[in-house]
Amino acid sequence: MYRKALPVVVLAVVVACADDASAQAGQPWSDRGYFNLNVGFGSTSGTLNDSTTFTLYDETGTKTVDQGTDSGSLFDFSVGTRVWRNVSAGIGFHRGSTSGEASVLASVPNPIFFNSNRSVATTANELDRTERAIHLQIGYMVPLNERLSVHVTAGPSFFRLRQDVVTDVTVTEAGFPFTNVNAAPVVSERSDSAAGANIGVDVAYQLYETTNLKLGGGMFLRYSGASAKVTVLQNTVDSDLGGLQIGFGARVRF
Repeated sequence: MYRKALPVVVLAVVVACADDASAQAGQPWSDRGYFNLNVGFGSTSGTLNDSTTFTLYDETGTKTVDQGTDSGSLFDFSVGTRVWRNVSAGIGFHRGSTSGEASVLASVPNPIFFNSNRSVATTANELDRTERAIHLQIGYMVPLNERLSVHVTAGPSFFRLRQDVVTDVTVTEAGFPFTNVNAAPVVSERSDSAAGANIGVDVAYQLYETTNLKLGGGMFLRYSGASAKVTVLQNTVDSDLGGLQIGFGARVRF
């Protein structure tokens, strides 16, 4: 509940800052560039569900996988330079990782009786998911006063996904009287690349200043999106990447 509510609260703060920024849009940005370092989390969730049939004892059985996905925590940084007045050009990177599980169900024909399939369920644990993305960012920096600034950015994003999935279910007989079977999930790593876009807002507050550097802290709210292709048992399904992301960390202006 907290994870879902926090981005909404931050978005309200950003909108309030944007309203203030609109009145200050003419204030010049004098720094040469910026560097941001953050930790945070994403809000995207989804499923990687699939089912397939197989033939055993001249009858048809089924295998079904129900796997949920979640964005998890992320590490993020971005760096850029002022190219003209308040306009910036930069590049960002984020890496998000999490681990989940999948429910596996099999319906297995009986070696003795026809139309007497036996059901067996098991779980595959510690299915790792890693998402990496490079974000190209064209931005506009708005200094609200000597310490507070708002930076709006947008551009293309390039994602790389590595996802553990259940690619098969191995079924073995438990023995006479053949009322039970054993099932073991086969886990494999899938990967895919996808292109999308990003748009975000970064709010920074200066805490300390030297001759060449301004140091502070801040937060960002960004939406980035793309869709990867992941093959599970037999079919290829879509998996959403990016989504709404929020992070907090250090801000450097130079």
